[in-house]
Amino acid sequence: MSVDGKNSYPLLAWGSTSNAPFRKKIPIDKDLLNLPMEIVFTDPYPKQYEMADLLMLGAQNTVSEKFKNLLENERIYGVQFFPVEIKTDKGNIESGHFAMHLWNRIPAIDKNNYQGSEVDEFGYINILDKFSLDPKILEDIPREKRLVFRLAEDPLKIIVHQSIYEAIKAERLTGMVFFRVDQWDTGSIFP
Repeated sequence: MSVDGKNSYPLLAWGSTSNAPFRKKIPIDKDLLNLPMEIVFTDPYPKQYEMADLLMLGAQNTVSEKFKNLLENERIYGVQFFPVEIKTDKGNIESGHFAMHLWNRIPAIDKNNYQGSEVDEFGYINILDKFSLDPKILEDIPREKRLVFRLAEDPLKIIVHQSIYEAIKAERLTGMVFFRVDQWDTGSIFP
């Protein structure tokens, strides 16, 4: 899953809220956060903006209440949602979105079948041109724990199970583009 980059979708940045808790690979203690968190539009500003169901927030994402509800109804493992207030470039406040902390990370890349840089000392692949998932790793993980996850080797990439993809499509959620893993390459992030 990738953000579709439509010109009417605003770019977002953390306002007075720190993104430090969202870098963790574990759940966040919500009592440590000042809710709702402040998010702001960042340059370049769209002339007429549209609030998509999925928006980029640096290396994280915000999601609409509709998207949040879908993922909660599907009982997605390893995801948390925190309310945000999004301040537009005109000073208006948009509510109804949530910061999504997808802490479920699975080291699922087939290390014998990918193109890119070597795995670094932290387990990351900094340049990933093409890849496939390792079925041996995935078959050892219960299905309910791998419906939606970040690749541990490249946490910007979110892997979505076919059943969740179909649920998202049925709801006509906006702001995302999907690619089959076997059809993804670096050019895919620019639809």
